Amino acid sequence: MKVSNRQLFVSFTKMGAVLIGGGYALLPLLEDEIVKRRQWAKSEEMIDFYALAQILPGIIAVNTSMLVGYRLRGWSGLVVAAAGLTAVPFAVIVAYAALYTTLRDVPLFANMLFCMQAAVAGMILALGCDMMRKVAKTSFARILGLCVIFWTLFCDPSFVWLLCGGTILGLVLHAVNCKRTP
Repeated sequence: MKVSNRQLFVSFTKMGAVLIGGGYALLPLLEDEIVKRRQWAKSEEMIDFYALAQILPGIIAVNTSMLVGYRLRGWSGLVVAAAGLTAVPFAVIVAYAALYTTLRDVPLFANMLFCMQAAVAGMILALGCDMMRKVAKTSFARILGLCVIFWTLFCDPSFVWLLCGGTILGLVLHAVNCKRTP
């Protein structure tokens, strides 16, 4: 599939323009734009990008955009996708920082931020449920996913340990599966 750097930049700039709530809030938008609308990647591939982006240093949305850009256009796509995604948020952050002390005590502004936070939490939860449905194709994966959810909610573990544990468990499962198949 031939995708131009201009197409990448425009798509990621549009997504970056609505980036409210941090990197995780953008994941449903990335899924919609890249998988459903543009068909630049498959859903399973996006889940792989999310997993890789999570273990890399930096913001998950930017990391994911760079992985998609690199897959579609190589190094130039990586740079263009990241630049597109971050251009509008950068300008908004600069304006917000300049106006924050003036706006922080305005009730309308505080209420607006509160409602946006609730909407972002709902979007992240919906994405998590959708990812769980796509990934958890076996009983083991469903049980593991539920255990991680409850452990995260009630035990407050380090996400580093969760990711390391998932990586180690994946390697062990791969080794077991390799021994089973001749």
